[in-house]
Amino acid sequence: MIKGLTHDEEGNLHKITKYRGKISTGFAPGEGPNNANYPIAAGFFRMLKEQVTTERVGKSQKIIHKKDWVLNKSIQEAIEKALPNPNKTPRRVEIVCLHKNPNDMWESSLAMYSGSEGLLCKSHGVGTNARYLKFGPNGERDWVDREFDGKKGCLFRDCQDYQEGKCKAIGLFKCFPVVDMSTNPYRFETRSINTIVGIESSLQDLGMLLQAAHSVKQIEAGKLLPFDGFFGAKLYLIHKKVKSGGREVFITDLMPTEEFIKSVMEPIKRGLARKAKNSVLIGESGTMSILDQAGQKLLESSEDTDIDGPVPMDISDQQEIASQFGANADEVEIIEQESFDNKGSNKLQEIGDKGKAAADILLNDNNNSPKKE
Repeated sequence: MIKGLTHDEEGNLHKITKYRGKISTGFAPGEGPNNANYPIAAGFFRMLKEQVTTERVGKSQKIIHKKDWVLNKSIQEAIEKALPNPNKTPRRVEIVCLHKNPNDMWESSLAMYSGSEGLLCKSHGVGTNARYLKFGPNGERDWVDREFDGKKGCLFRDCQDYQEGKCKAIGLFKCFPVVDMSTNPYRFETRSINTIVGIESSLQDLGMLLQAAHSVKQIEAGKLLPFDGFFGAKLYLIHKKVKSGGREVFITDLMPTEEFIKSVMEPIKRGLARKAKNSVLIGESGTMSILDQAGQKLLESSEDTDIDGPVPMDISDQQEIASQFGANADEVEIIEQESFDNKGSNKLQEIGDKGKAAADILLNDNNNSPKKE
């Protein structure tokens, strides 16, 4: 351990994630049909792998190594064949979560990048610390808390960098595609505001359902059980077309698989049947609804979201995102939620409503509460 280098002052590791690949929904500058100097949408998922090439430059013929993300043909074919109706433009990827806490696999932030310097400024929204890379007279690089008119805290939409399009929302999801399971995750990055909001909403709703199902299992077992959270949960990344301002654009949703729905809703249905049989009274003194328990769990797991000390995002993430999402990246598409025209787009809402209703009804009284052994 080297505090200030490998770890922060509190002993937390500055982690560097080694990625197996990338899940992309576009073409990078100069890739395939893209002749622009910024990414363009492809309209379907592309499974990429990192490729390292070497070349000699200058009079000295110095050898340099160049890293690029290129199409992984074998994995691309695998996700094409895994579709219910196999095709060359896959808009669904099945993934498995190998993290218990959503914060370990998903992060959204406001960030400003430079293609040459990497990450320049990052925050988690209005009033949170805006960590800013400050350059000294001799080229020193130091992360400081940014101030606006002498006050610390991100201004978000009132910040000039945001208004000029230099600072934008970004989401990073680390997941494991079922077609290519390995010890290292894939990365999925997005600048779409609706995709970011949608993924976070899904994680919260699905997390609440997992907590409700877990509470029922504890009642059935009559003891406290370890909560695995999202570990082992299978979900879908769905890339779908929506209409915005009279034109069609794409967003990416996080949806439950049939396996997830069955594993979560079956315990909840058993709990509902148990409730009807035992006539548990709503509002009985000393009880707490499963919904309240789930909400408390989510609150506890979301406390550590502010940036404190060195910027916690992986160094590899900073460098990779800077090359793909500099200040000159394409503009964010803002899509109204009610404009969705994709069939089945309300399925998650239906599932969430059922889960919340079940969680409101299922109550633990003092006799049925699980006991710690």
